[in-house]
Amino acid sequence: MENINTVTIAKIAFTHWKKLSLVAIIAIILSSFFSSPLFISPKYKSTTVIFPSNLVSFSNESNTEQLLQFINSEELKNAMAKRFDLYKHYGIDTAEQRAVSKFNEYYNTNFSASATLYESVDIEVVDVSPKLAQSMAIGIVEEVNHLILQTKKNIVAEYVKTYSNQLKIKKSEIDSIEAKLKYMRVNYGLLDYRAQAKVISKRMGKKSMSEIDSKTMKALQEHGGDYELLHNQLDIELNSYKDIKSAYDKNMLDYNGKLSYTSVVSKANLPDKKCAPMRLVIVVLFTLSSLLLALTILLFNTKKQN
Repeated sequence: MENINTVTIAKIAFTHWKKLSLVAIIAIILSSFFSSPLFISPKYKSTTVIFPSNLVSFSNESNTEQLLQFINSEELKNAMAKRFDLYKHYGIDTAEQRAVSKFNEYYNTNFSASATLYESVDIEVVDVSPKLAQSMAIGIVEEVNHLILQTKKNIVAEYVKTYSNQLKIKKSEIDSIEAKLKYMRVNYGLLDYRAQAKVISKRMGKKSMSEIDSKTMKALQEHGGDYELLHNQLDIELNSYKDIKSAYDKNMLDYNGKLSYTSVVSKANLPDKKCAPMRLVIVVLFTLSSLLLALTILLFNTKKQN
């Protein structure tokens, strides 16, 4: 038998063009039928584009990368499953052994997020219901905002607790110092060490000092140093308390705040055109495969006859 080449294939195809045409027609009919909504439910894709905002970067991680991590997290996936009852929507029995694995397959197929060239995040949601696809695209943005807010609150809560404890300790130290100073004021008449010492120094040059001045001078000599030391320590502790209170107030503001961590660049659209199945692609590929198979059979039969 002559070697099979392009010319041989062309001759066989030309000889059996009626059979090949029939195969093509049947393939087109079958592929069109089996790719119709009767067998494959049409799917619709809703897209939204968001930009990260009010996020703090860690190490070399960009705000966009951080936002993507939240979007792709298990916490967000579970939140979406609960919000839209996705296990029931995908027909998954939660009691079966591979329920979680099946859900992950559906979720990863129908939900996707990727960074754009402009550092925004493109989110795509596919579903058999165009309205639900849009609702879930909106839901992702809302849920990721809530997730970031809760995560930040949990972190800030630790700072609030730490600063609150420091304020209590610092307040106790200040109260202790003020109590000692009060005792010196009441029992020794020490009110302002420097001012009183200056006055007493001037009066010491006189021939006689009043009884009050003598008591004041004695108190200054015996307790003036301690009084001045406590007073300086009180100033230091008050300034430290002020700094801690400022940090505490800032963290409380963050804890009680309700910032948005995403800016919507493009709102989720309501799709009016299906994205799958690509019937034309299915028909073309199935028809070409059928023709190739038919041609292979014809070549085999021709070789066998020769």
